[in-house]
Amino acid sequence: MTVTKVPDGYVLTAKDLATGAARWSTTPWWPFDSVRNELPRPEIVTAGGKDYVALSISGNPGDGTLTKGTPTIRIAVYPTDAAGSTAAPLRTIDIPAQEPVALPSAQGALLAYFGDHQAVTAVDVTTGKITSYSTDDVGKPPDAEACRLCGHGNASAGVTSSGPLVRGGGNDFWVPGAWYSPSNVPQGAEAPGGYGEMSQTLTVIDDRIIAGWPAMGKDGRDSDARVWAVHDMSTGKVKASTTCAAGSPRGSKPEDVRPVFSADHRYLVYGILAFDLATGQGRCKGDTATDKGVVFTSVDKDGTAYGHTDGGDASAPVALAIDSGTVTVQPPGTEIPTMILENEAVYLSEDDNRYSVAVCPRR
Repeated sequence: MTVTKVPDGYVLTAKDLATGAARWSTTPWWPFDSVRNELPRPEIVTAGGKDYVALSISGNPGDGTLTKGTPTIRIAVYPTDAAGSTAAPLRTIDIPAQEPVALPSAQGALLAYFGDHQAVTAVDVTTGKITSYSTDDVGKPPDAEACRLCGHGNASAGVTSSGPLVRGGGNDFWVPGAWYSPSNVPQGAEAPGGYGEMSQTLTVIDDRIIAGWPAMGKDGRDSDARVWAVHDMSTGKVKASTTCAAGSPRGSKPEDVRPVFSADHRYLVYGILAFDLATGQGRCKGDTATDKGVVFTSVDKDGTAYGHTDGGDASAPVALAIDSGTVTVQPPGTEIPTMILENEAVYLSEDDNRYSVAVCPRR
């Protein structure tokens, strides 16, 4: 998806990864005169088994010489199976914006907009329904007796169909009225102690949460050892986990590490971690006394994860078979894909602030 500025608005164009040809494009979209100086941001949202593109931009409609505008984010929703060169939005949605403005991001089947003081707004792109959760909603503890630190320093970390995902001041996490993390402790992790100091790291990707729990026993609270678990955002249930000596999944270049799904969403990699969400199997390939760590970039739907040894400029390309845990060194000079789609591998590179994209069809 690309967004370009034309004299009378913004045009969204969907391109075929296999050929680079345009599949469809939109009529110019000009949401209001007082847009800010940035391009609208597209987000892909999958809801009800269908993909949509949500194009968001912020501005101050009503702003004039003598009048103040109202800070607003306007969202235009397009189906990804549109056709032709004059696609129009299925609907547009307005939500109040705050300063500084951060545009909405996809959270599973919803768009999430994070406002002031931890308030969060959920947007259903299929209906246009807006659900706002206030600071008070985020501050509600799941159980005052079970979590004595909940309600102090809470932060909104996402939204689910059941409500906001809340990270507690004591590092527990929950969805108010739906589930609470100490009721979903992964195998091998330290049992809850009642003070909410369990999950140390929380990363959200689509409808999954990756959390690091202190490991049981001598390798637990007195060290960096963690049980890394993938939780279902709607229920809190553990989908996969692995025990790891590393206290962080990010390796030596944390700015380059992000969680990535396989095309069918069965497999998930995040830095030194790799998971099979169908079997519950997890792998940790962090640095040890005998082995170099491996940081994974992408994962195929056959359960093969691709990455590099965590060795800076001297790193080597490798592949991991998640089912067996076997790491195989790839031939020197092998390019590791940035992402692997259903039928293509995509390679992104950057040189002097210019990006290039190469796409290789599956054989």
